[in-house]
Amino acid sequence: MILALRLSQWGFTLLVGMILFINSCVSFHTEDQKAERYFEKREVPARIRYLDFHGTPSRFIETGLDHEKKLVVFVHGAPGSSNNFFSYLADSALLQRARLVSIDRLGYGNSGSGKAETSIAVQAEQVRQVVEQYQADTVILLGHSYGGPIVAKCAMDFPEKLTAIVMLAPVNDPDNEPIFWYSHFGRWKATRWMLPAALKVAADEKFSHAEALAAIAGGWKTISIPVVHIHGRKDGLAPLSNMAFSEKNIPPQYLNLIYMENTGHLIPWTDYEIVRETLLGLLGS
Repeated sequence: MILALRLSQWGFTLLVGMILFINSCVSFHTEDQKAERYFEKREVPARIRYLDFHGTPSRFIETGLDHEKKLVVFVHGAPGSSNNFFSYLADSALLQRARLVSIDRLGYGNSGSGKAETSIAVQAEQVRQVVEQYQADTVILLGHSYGGPIVAKCAMDFPEKLTAIVMLAPVNDPDNEPIFWYSHFGRWKATRWMLPAALKVAADEKFSHAEALAAIAGGWKTISIPVVHIHGRKDGLAPLSNMAFSEKNIPPQYLNLIYMENTGHLIPWTDYEIVRETLLGLLGS
């Protein structure tokens, strides 16, 4: 009994230490001044903007400031922030083609950090508000992971404003939303208080995601613009059933499924060239 108690205490101490280490070492967002320095160092003109979204600040960062007719908007997953796509915002090939915008989703970064918004429809409205700041003829939305169904909801709600969407490793299927053991750290009172705000929001989104996906399930078949869905066989976070879901529910004339044999969940980083070429192809000459 004493040995079991000591092992339990040791395990809890180790868990607390791991969480505190993550909290101190991992940053899920980039403050304005640091973001400005990132782009200044690369000699890329950038602008940080804020909108008021129903009383919550909504931050987004834009580059390619001389482009008005073509627009790419990046929507991150959970956890994450606009900095997930800074490398794309500084990419010379993309900068030659379009205005590039990366959003802090609601609850992350400088968009009401720590206050979770679990409705995919509301998240899509934040994206709409950003899109409406521009007068572009070509508008492409790219969403990674949790951002995938958000850009899909945009395609359902305001297709007239969009040209195409790209979903990277999206979690679309409400019937196959895996809950991992570590996800509970964001729910348990004993551990939640230790987590950074981004992980708390990610946990809130995780445990409500199946319900949020079910709420938009009827809209997939109404999508009427091109959809590129890129997914990896080695994705341990977004099951391959999400590919089957897209194939079943998105009208085939609009869907382009790209299956990556040796790719996991972190497609924006591990398959950068493929993502960039996909965007360049959609942007055209």
